[in-house]
Parts: sequence; C-alpha cells; structure tokens
Amino acid sequence: MSEPLRTIRDAHRPHGRRLGIIVGMPAPDDLLDGIAEILTHSGELPARRLARLRPRPGETTTRPQDVAWFVQRFGHEYTTVVLDPGMLSPAAEAACRDENCTLVVTDFALSQR
Repeated sequence: MSEPLRTIRDAHRPHGRRLGIIVGMPAPDDLLDGIAEILTHSGELPARRLARLRPRPGETTTRPQDVAWFVQRFGHEYTTVVLDPGMLSPAAEAACRDENCTLVVTDFALSQR
C-alpha cells in the first residue's frame, strides 16, 4: 500500500453519518482503487460513499472553490478529503476544518509513476 493510501486509511474512521471519502479529480486509478478498497473494508459501498469532485465542463481539474462549496454543504457525511495541492485553498482548508474532515494532500502526479 502506498504512503498516501496508508494516510487515507488511517484518517478514515467512519461513524454515524460520516461514512465516505471525497476525492478531487482527476485522480489516478490506483488511488481511486485503493480508496474503494478502504471503503469496502469498512463495510461501505464505494459507489455510494466515494465522492469524486469532477472538474467543471471544459476544465481539467477540480477548482478549489468547488471543493470548499461541496465540503461546506456535504462534509458532515465524509471523514476524509483527498486533494492534489493545486485543488487546495484557504477556503477549502477552512471548510474541512469546520466540518471536521481530515484533509489529505497528495501529489497525484507522483502516484501515477
């Protein structure tokens, strides 16, 4: 298991309504597969509990303000937010803090090597 996946596994402690993991997109398949495995091992269906924050139409990556918006509205259902450094902003960090979501920042490009 890669270091980012170990960090995500350690951060994901599902309880109550907090059962899912949020990932900014694009993200490499090996990272998504590993997160799906983490969710499965905790008894959750990845199709239901893995939120993939897709870029806006015509864009290539999730905007930091879209991360903040999503976490502010739905963060109470998630334990962990996984982002590439380019998706990070003070507003996204504040939203994760306010909603008690663990923020894991990992360089997705390194995961693809």
